[in-house]
Amino acid sequence: IADKVTPRLQHANSAVVLAAIKVLMKILDRLDREKLKEITKKMRPPLVTMLSKEPEIQYVALRNINLILQKRPNILNNEMKVFFCHYNDPIYVKMEKLEIMIMLTSEKNIDQVLLELKEYCNRSDVEFVRKAVRAIGRSAIKLEKAAEKCVQVLLELIKSTRLSHVIQESVVVMKDIFRRYSHQFDHIIPLLLAESLVEQLDEPDAKSSVVWIIGEYADKIKNAKELIQGFLNTFKDEAQQVQLQLLTAVVKLFLREPETTQQMVHD
Repeated sequence: IADKVTPRLQHANSAVVLAAIKVLMKILDRLDREKLKEITKKMRPPLVTMLSKEPEIQYVALRNINLILQKRPNILNNEMKVFFCHYNDPIYVKMEKLEIMIMLTSEKNIDQVLLELKEYCNRSDVEFVRKAVRAIGRSAIKLEKAAEKCVQVLLELIKSTRLSHVIQESVVVMKDIFRRYSHQFDHIIPLLLAESLVEQLDEPDAKSSVVWIIGEYADKIKNAKELIQGFLNTFKDEAQQVQLQLLTAVVKLFLREPETTQQMVHD
């Protein structure tokens, strides 16, 4: 079957190519090692070729590639560059490319990927920029040895950009990294809690992330009570997720210092 279907990978019609790939994916597990290597090698060029066609075909190809990589992660591990986003790509193509970039990210190509993602953070499309920032965070969580590099890129974004959505998304992503690596990046907490930065936060996700950091690392933050009190002053005006995170943070503070935070709990 494999020998009969493989020639269809060269067909001019993308639908035929994808159908052939679907058949091959179903029988790959039954092939011996040498035949498996041969077939997967032949599958790469047609998949890459479809990414140079019309956006609609690209999108369908990208969705299929996403599924293929979930089962065969190494099938396109040397093709990262073809998934880099072009400025004139439609947003739906860019979003799918970002997903696949994260799936293909490894310790070998992380430097190249981070440079590309950092450049995306200067684009005008807000949703795309947010996803690029989240991709940096997901790469840090995926690759422990590259986490430090990813964090440095996020810190550079926070320090250098004037774009509010980039700063706020970076804060949310840093919270996820703290959760993954616990106390590995304690040294950057003061930067995230700087007054000039906290004052810029107006989105519920970003605010709740900062509150979580304060509650979780209160023993390392000298002015933790003052920071929480600043949020409590506007408690009634905050979104529900921020309110719930504030309640959790206040309880954490109370458990650490019951004598000095009892009034905060009462209020």
